[in-house]
Amino acid sequence: MTDAGAKRTNRRLFDMGRFVLFLGLTLLVAWVAATGRVAYMFVMLLIAGALAYAVLDLVDYEIVKRRRG
Repeated sequence: MTDAGAKRTNRRLFDMGRFVLFLGLTLLVAWVAATGRVAYMFVMLLIAGALAYAVLDLVDYEIVKRRRG
């Protein structure tokens, strides 16, 4: 495998790991919100943060996609 191929594979693995991490965080927050043991405002802030991250990640993806042509 070439260096470029290895870098692409590593980047994809990193992106998948990051996705799984934030998916787990979102599911944890949803579970905590369903049990009602944590302040509602805190849970909503965590969900808003996760959604903001998802939007920023999508925008970054589109920017990189346009640069690569």
